[in-house]
Amino acid sequence: MILPVVIIGLCLSLYLYAGSGRNGLLTEDYFLPRKETAYQYELNMYTEENGKENISVTVEPRELTEEESRKLLRQAASEMEGLILGENDSLEEVRSDLNLVQAIEGTPITVEWQLDNYEVLNLDGSLRLENLTAQGSLTNLTARLVCEGEEEIYQAAVRVYPPVLSEEEKWKQDIDKAISEAQEESSRQELKKLPEKIGMIAVGWEETASHTGGAVLVLTLLTVTAVYVGKDRELEKQLREREQQMQRDYAGVVSKLVLLMGAGAAVRSAWEMIVKDYQKKREKGQIKYRYVYEEMSLACYEMQNGVSEVRAYENFGIRCRLPCYLKLTALLEQNLRKGGKGLSEILKAEVTEAFEQRKECALSQGEEASTRLLFPLVMMLGVVMLLILVPAGMSMQI
Repeated sequence: MILPVVIIGLCLSLYLYAGSGRNGLLTEDYFLPRKETAYQYELNMYTEENGKENISVTVEPRELTEEESRKLLRQAASEMEGLILGENDSLEEVRSDLNLVQAIEGTPITVEWQLDNYEVLNLDGSLRLENLTAQGSLTNLTARLVCEGEEEIYQAAVRVYPPVLSEEEKWKQDIDKAISEAQEESSRQELKKLPEKIGMIAVGWEETASHTGGAVLVLTLLTVTAVYVGKDRELEKQLREREQQMQRDYAGVVSKLVLLMGAGAAVRSAWEMIVKDYQKKREKGQIKYRYVYEEMSLACYEMQNGVSEVRAYENFGIRCRLPCYLKLTALLEQNLRKGGKGLSEILKAEVTEAFEQRKECALSQGEEASTRLLFPLVMMLGVVMLLILVPAGMSMQI
């Protein structure tokens, strides 16, 4: 898994490193192209005395000739109206902010503005709404365009009108105006009085209901749901671990029964001996909690309290729920009810089958573990690729 990652990473690194030299801007070892704006470029400078040094070079835009500057200024002046209109359709009817640019993008041209009337328009092109009238206000704009010592003057007359408001915007404007007037009337009082009328419409006021309680309730319900789902999943996990542990212990339980019954012990005696051995080891701390032996202990307690042996085995199988334990209890019940012989041989065959199942279970768990390792391996692959790509990307000269 790691070898293919290393090979792919090395190949990609070599490709990027080789491509970085081909995609550079340096031509003929001494020339860098100029762009419309200045930019910084990192280069390695070689000298016989100092060897290699990293130098940051500033590449300025190309200086224009006088003719080129004048031509560029004339072109910019002819396009100025389209640049400053903003969302307006015409300078004859301006109802929203103008875009009085300070520089023309993509060119070395700077712009300086002058207005003959600052009552309705600011120097940045924004409208002064409080001074606008329905008849409109005429304002003359003068722009001084400068490009490398050359100048061009652009002039325009604009008529500024109040913005066209929707009914909702007008209503909000009336509300703000009424509240502002109410503030002026009660500015020297301890309490601020809210307006009783807005225009000709009578209004009332009430406090906005807080939604904090509802938010807390929703958060509580979500938390309860998350805790319930989490507990349910935890219970499922514990049940799955219990069944896996009991599945692994099945071969040991049957082999112990076969061993004790082969030595001449009855089924019940062998059962009780297994339980006593487990309890002693638990008290000494030699083994951990094992579900199947706890269930066998419960079956012993039932038999000691008067429950029939057959019924105790049957309850044991029901509590264990796994097919292998149901089969074991069925064999024990059949032996007790019918008194059939050959139980030891049947159990010996069951031991062989149980060990095979245990092997299959171990293989299955190994496959699950390898599947869980896929995510960490993918994360490691991502880290390796980053370690390769980041230095390669930093060394590329774009």
